[in-house]
Amino acid sequence: MPTLAITQDTISVRLEQFHLELINRPPSGDREAPNVRLHVPLHDVERVVLIGCPGVSIAVLHRLMKMGIPVSFVSAQHRWLGSLSSENPGNAERRILQYKRCCDETFRLFISSELISCKIRNSRRFLQRLSAPRNESSAPRQIRISQDLELLQRKVEAVPSGMDELRGLEGLAAALYFERLSDFFPPELPFEERSRQPPHNEANSLLSWTYSIVLGELFSQIRIHGLDPYVGVLHATSFHKPSLALDLLELFRAPLCDMLVMHLLNHKILRKEHFIKTVENGVYLKPEARALFFPSYESAMTRMFTVKAGTGHTCFRSLLERQVLMMIRILEEQKEYEFFRMP
Repeated sequence: MPTLAITQDTISVRLEQFHLELINRPPSGDREAPNVRLHVPLHDVERVVLIGCPGVSIAVLHRLMKMGIPVSFVSAQHRWLGSLSSENPGNAERRILQYKRCCDETFRLFISSELISCKIRNSRRFLQRLSAPRNESSAPRQIRISQDLELLQRKVEAVPSGMDELRGLEGLAAALYFERLSDFFPPELPFEERSRQPPHNEANSLLSWTYSIVLGELFSQIRIHGLDPYVGVLHATSFHKPSLALDLLELFRAPLCDMLVMHLLNHKILRKEHFIKTVENGVYLKPEARALFFPSYESAMTRMFTVKAGTGHTCFRSLLERQVLMMIRILEEQKEYEFFRMP
């Protein structure tokens, strides 16, 4: 159980020596239903995700911090709220270097261009992978969008004149990507356009949810390795915005997050009845749907594959950490680095 996800407000978590006791209390009014108890050995847990407002004692959080187990907080509206993780106290110099380099506009533009180039390439590869089983690799729509994405990638690789131009190219690429991605959602759960805060349909809801969960893992890795997750290169620095974590998330939106969403919806693991529409016009996962999400999420994060021929096997969870280490190499001006490119 690498990730322990607490998905319902009715669950409380207590510490019992080397175990966590999870108690699922019946809804108020159902007095005859017994409490459901589950004991989870702490040595089996690598990270914890708390969704909504479950009851977690200070003793539990204290033990998790002491053991170096990161805790992510996600709202019922699919927003990542923050993370608790053990600090790496010996890297003040690393953070000072990060602040210095990230204030250099030339440095920011160059590294941001590298990130967006890889993001566009990964998006193209993912669309190609989706098209192949349908025998649509030569379809006019697929060819047009793939060629347009390749052209935008080349413009990004030429390093634009400024951040505004780069973000404009990224926006064009994202619009093309989602135009084609919409063809692969199941008919009963269509995707028309990207919407967030709130998501207006089930497809957008699951996309936002998945991005938030992966963002939490990146945030924890950044802190563990002594960088400041709130100071990045591509995303502007602002209050409560984990800019560096969002920067690195761009590499994994298509090949990890969107691929998982396609799997969950097209294999009917999550269906229309697993979502609820709120009075604010937002669509969100029901608690039972969140529980269905995490087994597939863990499978996606730990599945082994090769990035390049002749190299060893890796998994997405290792690749998240590797991108953080890559950013450290860049900050320290080590010449050899390469962001993740989808095989």
